[in-house]
Amino acid sequence: MAGMRIVVALLVVLLLVAGGLWALGLPPFKGRTREPAKPDLFAAIASPDPGAVTAALEGGADMHARDLSGYTALMVAVRESAPTTVLDTLLAAGAALDDVTENGSSALMLAAAAGTPAQVIHLMNAGADPTLRDTEGRNAADLARQNAAVRTSGVFPRLQELGARPFVRGWPSGYVVPVEHATISSRRSHLPGALRAYRNGYHEGFDFYNGTVSVSIGYGTPIVAVADGVVIRADKDYVENSQAEYDALIAEALRGLDTPPEVLDRLRGRQVWIHHAGGFVTRYAHLAAVAEGVAVGSVVRQGDVIATTGNSGTAEAAQGTQDDPHPHVEVWRDETTFLGAALEPEEIWSLAAQVFGVAALPPFHD
Repeated sequence: MAGMRIVVALLVVLLLVAGGLWALGLPPFKGRTREPAKPDLFAAIASPDPGAVTAALEGGADMHARDLSGYTALMVAVRESAPTTVLDTLLAAGAALDDVTENGSSALMLAAAAGTPAQVIHLMNAGADPTLRDTEGRNAADLARQNAAVRTSGVFPRLQELGARPFVRGWPSGYVVPVEHATISSRRSHLPGALRAYRNGYHEGFDFYNGTVSVSIGYGTPIVAVADGVVIRADKDYVENSQAEYDALIAEALRGLDTPPEVLDRLRGRQVWIHHAGGFVTRYAHLAAVAEGVAVGSVVRQGDVIATTGNSGTAEAAQGTQDDPHPHVEVWRDETTFLGAALEPEEIWSLAAQVFGVAALPPFHD
């Protein structure tokens, strides 16, 4: 028995010595280092340092971890009233919009119940699903009733609309139309996906022509940002195509079976592009002018005037006239798919109601 105790004591001593050598990096453990602890993403979200979340993510913080309450990083950001820039950082890093807690609550539902209208709109703009229900059967609109800040804002009626309609995941909601009080055009030929035989192609956006969108549209009519975002293109120095240049562009398009991207870009005329929450991009084309202060890197808010209506890039502009001015607006996902691609007009109008609101639907259509 005494001998056994001596052996056990020696083993304990050896283990303690080995542990000490390893901790100090001494032989035979020299050069071996312990893996550093990953940054605490939840602490970074609560930090007043605006760069803390980015630093934590770059340091290897686990985007998919949950805190002791079962909240994801995006949910914690809502709970901590983090600025929308933090939401953007998390979304860009791969945060799942529609993950839920044990009781079925999503980040959007938490924002609706106890957050700010800005948080709710931002998550809607990013594509959060407002039709999800918690274990008690409540959706975001139901939860917003207990939050006076959201209930008395313009976002509440939109939540109610969305909660009563099928939701198409992968597309945003909570946008406004690019011309105040306008509706989507009543004509199928003004919708995404409409044939453009004159250039062997198809339409990729929504046209807002006078007489088809419930308000008057003229040369110089203000165009607004449909959602908060950052300007990634602003054609301040655009030079209009001459008639010969325009004819050459059309001839090049007709030589193939589809409009080459670089030709289509020229035919869009003067443009502004805006990057929004969730990675969506809106493109505003045929502009007469870009608004003062709008430049690459500018932060714009929903409803800010970003440009004026024109006809740049069209045959009429090449002829030197101001005929047929119209805003042309495209909504893109991942730079590969435009809103309305491969959809029938009835499906596009329905999806437009999700994105721009039911009030944006035309009172009739052809």
